[in-house]
Amino acid sequence: MNEKARNYVDLFRKVKIASAATVDEQGRPQSRIINVMIASDEGMYIVTSKGKPFYKQLVDTGRVALSAMCPDCQSLKFTGKVKMVDKKWVDRVFEENPGMNEVYPGDTRYILDAFLIYEGSGEWFDLLNYPINRETFSYNASEEKAGFEIQKNCIGCGSCIPVCPQKCITEGEPYKIDPVHCLQCGACFEVCPAEAIKRLHP
Repeated sequence: MNEKARNYVDLFRKVKIASAATVDEQGRPQSRIINVMIASDEGMYIVTSKGKPFYKQLVDTGRVALSAMCPDCQSLKFTGKVKMVDKKWVDRVFEENPGMNEVYPGDTRYILDAFLIYEGSGEWFDLLNYPINRETFSYNASEEKAGFEIQKNCIGCGSCIPVCPQKCITEGEPYKIDPVHCLQCGACFEVCPAEAIKRLHP
């Protein structure tokens, strides 16, 4: 795992409390609050018990999406693949999170299984400052591009510049959007007469 990704994985651990989203058998989105129990170079470790729908959805789909709010209005999100790991990781979780012993005393902990989020990509997003800042990161996967990009058929009319809330579009051939400061709101996309702005969202 590269240094940038490790910093954000550690930040998920520091924040600890995150919303975890999965999809159920009917394709409906499901979300719940979880704790990121361990951060390591392999990824993020979470636990859940066998009787919960969350457990079944992790096993069935092998995927999870996390989101968390950091201090000072900074958000974190991550979408990745997950797999069940050896039972020894349940013990490791309890070692690093001793409060878990109050919830699952003694051997009752073994109704839990540990899961490793072993690959994926995410984003840190700072709304506190102007212009806003965002940074993407990934481990064991490619970073996913999002937002908008101006293509070569740009006619240089400048229609996009006044509608950009963060003033992150500069003149050129073609004009250019700075993705670090882009809100990804789509205002430029809506007004471009040449349809030269491409949506990068998957």
